[in-house]
Amino acid sequence: MAIRMKLRIEKMNSVIQLKEFHCGIPQLDDFIQNVFQLSIENHYCRAYSVVDKDSPDNRVIALFALSFDSLDLDIDDKNEMMTGTSLTSIPQISDKYEDVFLNKPHYPALDIAYLAVEQDMQGQGIGQLIIEAIHQRAQQQDFAGCQFLTVEALKMTEYSAVGFYEKCGFSPCEYPNPNKNTLRMYRTLYPIEG
Repeated sequence: MAIRMKLRIEKMNSVIQLKEFHCGIPQLDDFIQNVFQLSIENHYCRAYSVVDKDSPDNRVIALFALSFDSLDLDIDDKNEMMTGTSLTSIPQISDKYEDVFLNKPHYPALDIAYLAVEQDMQGQGIGQLIIEAIHQRAQQQDFAGCQFLTVEALKMTEYSAVGFYEKCGFSPCEYPNPNKNTLRMYRTLYPIEG
């Protein structure tokens, strides 16, 4: 059952406030504690912390990071998207623009580079709330064109985020590769409302 809380999202320039943060996935926890700061400092991503507004200690209950991306879709991906057979929604494009859209090789996207929820806060809907907040903010930004959200969803034997992202409206845009511990996925930013 999801709890009700008011979340505050803040830009993060330092991981100092993450000393006690643990999501329970050893590889991700190690990255957060030892490498995340370098990614922030070297402009690989913009990091954000998520805090429960009602918490007296301003404890970080989740974090995420975003970076610009480009989505490449092959003809099968485009056909599945436009016919509604993929998990992701059909994009909101005009009839005049459809041919132009379908002939483009790359599409502007915003990548969810990292997303983690504190281990004792998982299963309460926080991750989905964060995805929706990212989606809304991406729609509202006017700095650059952006049509999709992308993510490299962790897909390991002991943990997979693929099901979570599917619940959040993402579709795979590649076949699973047994030699890769992620699955590239995407979600339409401006879906046809229906």
